[in-house]
Amino acid sequence: MSEKIISFDDANNLDIYRELYENSLILFRTINVKGEIINCNKAYSNAIGYSKNEIIGQNIFAHTAIESLDEMTEMFNTWKSGKQYSNKEIWLRKKNGDKFLGLFSANNLYDSGVLVGSNTAIQDITEITLMKKEFKNIKRKRQEIMGELSTRIAHDLKNPLSVIKTAIEILQIKNKSMTQQHSNLFQAINHSIIRMDHQITQVFDFLNPKPLKLDEYSIGKILESVISGIIDSKNVTIQLPENDCMIMCDKIKMESVFANLLLNATQAMNGNGTITITMEENDSHTKIRIKDSGSGIPDKLISKIFDPMFTTRQIGTGLGLPSCKTIIEQHGGNISLETTIGAGTIFEIELPKSRLSITTNNHDSVSESKKLEK
Repeated sequence: MSEKIISFDDANNLDIYRELYENSLILFRTINVKGEIINCNKAYSNAIGYSKNEIIGQNIFAHTAIESLDEMTEMFNTWKSGKQYSNKEIWLRKKNGDKFLGLFSANNLYDSGVLVGSNTAIQDITEITLMKKEFKNIKRKRQEIMGELSTRIAHDLKNPLSVIKTAIEILQIKNKSMTQQHSNLFQAINHSIIRMDHQITQVFDFLNPKPLKLDEYSIGKILESVISGIIDSKNVTIQLPENDCMIMCDKIKMESVFANLLLNATQAMNGNGTITITMEENDSHTKIRIKDSGSGIPDKLISKIFDPMFTTRQIGTGLGLPSCKTIIEQHGGNISLETTIGAGTIFEIELPKSRLSITTNNHDSVSESKKLEK
C-alpha cells in the first residue's frame, strides 16, 4: 500500500492534524522533490523571519547558512535516493542574515509508491548549543583551577618527600646491623617513597610538559633500558623485535612512554604472561606495537582509557596513558589501541622519523590548542 501526500488545503477530515502542524512549537516545513517549500507552520515562519507567503515556493537552500550548504546538499541528494535522515545538525539563515542551529528529522511522502516530498521537523537547538559551550567553558576553567592546585600540592609534597628520602638513607647507613624486621620496614618505606615520587613526577609532567630535547636514538636500546629497570617479574616474558629502528625523539620522554605501557601490560596480565613488541618502518614513519596476553579491555572503558584521572587501579594517578598520549603527540605521532576480550590488548605508536615532521606537527598542535582556548 502506497502512502498519499497530505494536502492541508482540501483535507477537511484532517483538521486535527492541520492544527498540530500549524501550532506546534517544532518548526515544520513540507517540500517537493525539487527542494521547494510547499508548506510550513507558524513556528518555522517566525524563526526564519519571512512571512508564510514569502516562504512558499522558496528553495530550502535559501534558508541554509553557508557553513551547512555542503551538508544540506548531501542530505538532499541522499533523501532523493529514498533514504531518510534524523537528528542532523544544520545551520539555518534568517531573513535578516542571523543564523541558528537546527536539529533536522524528515519523513518521506509518497504517492502511488513514488517519492513526492518530505515533511521536515526542525528543533531550534541554539540555546542548548550555547549551554553546552558554557558548560565546556566551566569545565575548562575547573580543569585549569584543578591543574594549578595539583601543581601546588605536588610541589609542596616534593620537598618534604626529598627530606624523608635523605633521612631514611642516613638511618640505613648508620644502622648496618639492623634486624631483618627493621630492614623490611626500611625497604617498605623506600618503596612507598619511590611510588609517591613517581606519582608526583607524573602530575608535574602532565600539567607542565617540557620542551622536547631531540636527538637520534635506537628504539631497541631505549626498550632494553626500560625493561631492565622496571620488569622484575619472573613470570613475564618480553619478546623484543628482531629488527631495530632509529628515530628522532626525546629519550627521557620516550622511556617514560614505554615504561608506562609495559607496566600497564604487566598489570593487565596480573604479572603472568607474554608481552610481544614489534616494529616496522617506512621512509617517513616508524610503528611500534606492544601486545600483552591479558584479558583485554571492556568496550565500556575503551573511550575513557586516555582520559586524565581515569584508572581502574586502586593505586595510581590515572595520568599514565594520558601522559603517553601527550608525549607521543608532542613528537608529531599518534597512539591507538586494539583489544579483544580474552586475547589481550595492542597499543600501537606511530612516530615520524625526521626532526622537521616533529617540529611542524608539534607547532600545529600548539596552534590548534590556542585556537580551542579562544
